[in-house]
Order: sequence, then structure tokens, then C-alpha cells
Amino acid sequence: MKRGTLIALSAGLALLAAGPVAYASTLSQLQKEEAQAQQQLAKEEQQYNQTQQSINKTESEMNQLNQDLSQAKQQIGSTSQQILQTNANIKTTQSLLNTTQYQLQQTEHQLIVTTVDYHRTTEVLKKTRHNLVQQSQALSGQLQLIEERGSMGYLDVILGAHSFADFISRAQMLGQVASSAAHEVQVIKQEETAYQIDQANLKKETGFLSRAKRSITQHETLLQSEQVLMTRERDRAVVLQAQAVREAQTVSTGLVQRQQLMNQLQQQRNQLSSGMTNLQSKISTIVSQIQSLLGQFNAGGMSRQQLYQSMLPLVTPIAQQWGVPPALIIAIITVESGGNSSVVSSAGAIGLMQVEPGTAQAIAAAVGLSPATVTQELYNPSDNVELGTYYLHYLLGQFGGDVRMAVAGYNAGPGAVEHYGGIPPYSQTQQYVADVMSLYTQYSSY
Repeated sequence: MKRGTLIALSAGLALLAAGPVAYASTLSQLQKEEAQAQQQLAKEEQQYNQTQQSINKTESEMNQLNQDLSQAKQQIGSTSQQILQTNANIKTTQSLLNTTQYQLQQTEHQLIVTTVDYHRTTEVLKKTRHNLVQQSQALSGQLQLIEERGSMGYLDVILGAHSFADFISRAQMLGQVASSAAHEVQVIKQEETAYQIDQANLKKETGFLSRAKRSITQHETLLQSEQVLMTRERDRAVVLQAQAVREAQTVSTGLVQRQQLMNQLQQQRNQLSSGMTNLQSKISTIVSQIQSLLGQFNAGGMSRQQLYQSMLPLVTPIAQQWGVPPALIIAIITVESGGNSSVVSSAGAIGLMQVEPGTAQAIAAAVGLSPATVTQELYNPSDNVELGTYYLHYLLGQFGGDVRMAVAGYNAGPGAVEHYGGIPPYSQTQQYVADVMSLYTQYSSY
């Protein structure tokens, strides 16, 4: 049973005292107004819920976009740092490359000078060796001649002297010639050795410079390769930075669009909330009118048949929903509250069907209500009748469809009925069952 129909049920109970014509006109008008208001409220509640879902979804999208924007900004910062570092590395590498190229030029120049010295020394060595060979041959000839002649040679020198002084002079000259020849041979050999050492050193230096040139050339090649790689890395970082900037711009645009949508949704939600507040105020006014008419009904002035017939169209939908006879529901309402939706018994039972809070909490989930708030819902005519009718449905099922047992259980509790195996021997319960069954029988005959 919907809320609007059951509030109209309270109106039916209230209008009976005004007479059939006034009742029919007033009830019809109130039912129509209340039903329209409830339909509009349900529609706006649905739109409100949909709008809230859209707001939640948009907020989630905005949170995700904010995360994407943060990541894009981090990427921009990272790539910017990478570009700066790469540029610094390229600058350092270029400096090293320039230094290496300068060293290579110096080494090449030194290699050229050393090569020239080497060739020059080689030519000098050749000439010296040639002269040495000639002088060695000449000296060797002289020495050989002296050795061959032996004493004969010395004798010739001595015999050829004209005097003793001349003899001494000739002998000294002969010794000086031999000594000079031996010294000259020694000097030539020393010069030859020195030139050979110089040539070997120049050869080593040439080899060293050649290796140094190859090493510097390789270093230059490596530096050039490194410079190419770093240039590519910088270009790639520039591309990544441009991509991150585009992504950040796209995300920022998305955030602006989502914020605009969020503002529209919040405005729509506020409008719906205002409309729902107005509708709830209108419904409250209608309920107040119904409660006023309830006082008129309690004063009497309408037959049972008129009461039953006026309530039947209102009770029938909920009765069909739970398989409970409409006449039984109307009989329970008549005996329990006389149609007063705000009455509370000394035992704490509330509303049209006098449902106790403990019972309501036990069956709340079955009718789609929250056990935590169902006690307050008992003051709502629609929820009260919904709970009371379901409870009758439950008791009829527990007692095999026995109406008398179910009515007794509604008043005294199913535990008492099971304990006594029938209607408990309580005078209040027995009178209650008799009154309800009498009205049930009477209402069923109409």
C-alpha cells in the first residue's frame, strides 16, 4: 500500500461523520490532491536521487581528473628537470669534446714534428754510418799496415831519422797517429751509438704518439656518440613534456566542464529539494485536514455499512497484496483505534492498527522499512496499516488460516495462543476477539 492511499484511508475514517454526500465530495477531493502530491513527490524524489547520483559520479570524475592533472604536472616537472640536466650534460660533453679535439690537434702536430725529427735523425744516422764506415775502413787499413809491418815499420821510421832528436820526434808522431786513430774510431762508435739511441727513442715516441692519436680519436668518437644520444634524449624529453602539457590542458578543460556540470546539477538538486519541501508541506496540510475530519468521525453519525463501503476501496489494494480479507482489516482498525492514526495505548501500541514497536521492529524488513526507524514510522498511517496487515498475514499463516486464532494472536500474542491451544482465557482478549469477529462477519455480509 502506498503512502498516499493509506493517508486517504485516514481521511475516509474521518469523513464518515459528515454524512454521505459531504463525505464523498470531501474525501474525493482530498484523495485527489493527496494522490497528486504524492505522485509529484515520488517523481521529484526520483529525479533528486538521479541528480545526486550524477553529482556523485561527477565528483568521482573530478577527483580522477585532479589526480590525472597532478600526474601531468609531475610529468612536466620531471621532463623539465630531465631537459635541463640533459642540456647540462650536452654542454659538458661538448666542452670535453672541444678539449679532446684540441688535444688531438696538439698530438697530431707533435706527431708530425716527431716524425720529421725521426726522418731527419735517420738521414743523419745514415750519413754518420757511411762516414764511419769509410773512416773505419781507412783506419783499419792503416792499423793493418802498421800491424803487418810490425817492427819493420818502426825500424823504417827510426832508420829514416837523421838524428836522435828526429828519431824521438818520429816515434812520438807515430804514437800520436795511432792514438788519434784509435780515439777517432771510439768517438765515431759513440756517435753511432747515440744516434741509434735517438732513433730508437724517436721510434718509441712516434709509436706512443700514434697510439695516443688513435686513443684520442676513439674518445672523440665516443663523445660524439654520447652527444648524439643525449640530443635524442633531450628531444624525447621535449616531446614528453609537450605531451604532458597537452594532457594537462585537456584535463583542465575537463575539470572546467565537470565543474560547470556540477554547478548545474547542484542547482537542479536545490530546485528539486525546494520543490520536495513544498510538496511535503502541502501533504502535511492535507494530513492536518484529515486529522481534523477524524475528530468529526469519532463523534459518530454514520452506519457501519457506510463505514465499511467508504473504507473498502482504500483497504482492498493492501489486503490483496498480503492475502488478508479487507473486512478483517477494517474490523481490526475499527476496534483498535476507531480510525485515529495518532492514538497510543497504555501498552505502547501505536496508530490505526495499534502495532507495538517491538512487533514492528521484528517485521520491518519484510515490508521494506528500517528496524532502526520503524517506531517513528508507526505514526505514519500508510506504514502503520502496512505493518498491521502484514502481521495479520503472518498470524493467519502461523495458525493455518484460522481467523479467530489469528485475531487472538494479534491481541494477546501468538505465544499465548500456542500456550493455551486456542484463545487465551483473558477477558479482554475474549471480548476483543468477539468484537472483531462480529464486525468481520457484519462487514463480510455487505
